[in-house]
Amino acid sequence: MNQNFKRSKRLLKKDEFQKVKRSKNKVKSTYFWGQASDELNHGGTKIGIITTRKLGPAHLRNKSRRIVRELFRKNIGKIKASTSLIVLPRRKIINEDYKTLESEYLSFLGKLLILK
Repeated sequence: MNQNFKRSKRLLKKDEFQKVKRSKNKVKSTYFWGQASDELNHGGTKIGIITTRKLGPAHLRNKSRRIVRELFRKNIGKIKASTSLIVLPRRKIINEDYKTLESEYLSFLGKLLILK
């Protein structure tokens, strides 16, 4: 299993984020808020993670980003190919254990209708 989180798996440019934000596919859950878009032209599943100051100080924002990246990396094989995803972690993510977060993340992806 590949343990990397390469640049090719990330939304990096403003226009990539804007394409996903224009989609109507939005879901809000206890631990995540997100949007997804099916793009057939970029050749892979990509994620963009947005953390705002509402989440807390920098170390908590960084921790929440690391958690979401790990959830994405471990479950990328369950997501449809050529899907772009934006995830905003919510404050409750910080104090929860990984197993609960993983099951909630899969439920969140299911609600976005992007699971294989």
